[in-house]
Amino acid sequence: MGAPVKKSTRNSRRRPHRGRSASPVRSYAAYAKRLAAGAKTIVIEADPENWLDLGHVPSQVEVKIIGQTCAGIAGGSIAAAGRCFVQASNHARVTAYEHAHIEAFDDSTVDARGKSHIVGTDNARIRAEDNAIVFAHSHCHVQANGQALIAATDTTTVRIDGEAHVRVSPSVHTTGPGQPANIETHPISRLARHLNF
Repeated sequence: MGAPVKKSTRNSRRRPHRGRSASPVRSYAAYAKRLAAGAKTIVIEADPENWLDLGHVPSQVEVKIIGQTCAGIAGGSIAAAGRCFVQASNHARVTAYEHAHIEAFDDSTVDARGKSHIVGTDNARIRAEDNAIVFAHSHCHVQANGQALIAATDTTTVRIDGEAHVRVSPSVHTTGPGQPANIETHPISRLARHLNF
């Protein structure tokens, strides 16, 4: 007869690695629960009717919002993709992809990629590339790269690199190798219409 079969002492079921999200969370309560459990990566895909106030996202946690999620962040950093909507304030940092729509306030920072739409105000810092669309006013600082489309007013500063196309009011300060060929000056009343927001 055969030798006895040794039973395995290891659990054969696969468990998610500690700190990894198994599936997207759909509510603030589920987000908070994952944070409390020590998750290092959290993906949020919530109903667009439910506003999520994420507050300050801890620095050791990667948060990505997707789909049509609507959220606010007051500190830390997140990635936003899909057709989500984010309001970033204080010192928050957002990396926007695809068709994400970001409103940046205070001293927040936005890296805009893909076809994301950004509205910046106060002292927001915005780096736009690919086909991102930016409307900046107050004292924003914008770095325009790639095929980005920028409309700026007030005392905004715009650095133009690459082939970005910029429309500005006369008070905007522009710099960079891409100017003045890519700059058009228009009154503010025509800038927002130009972007089709």
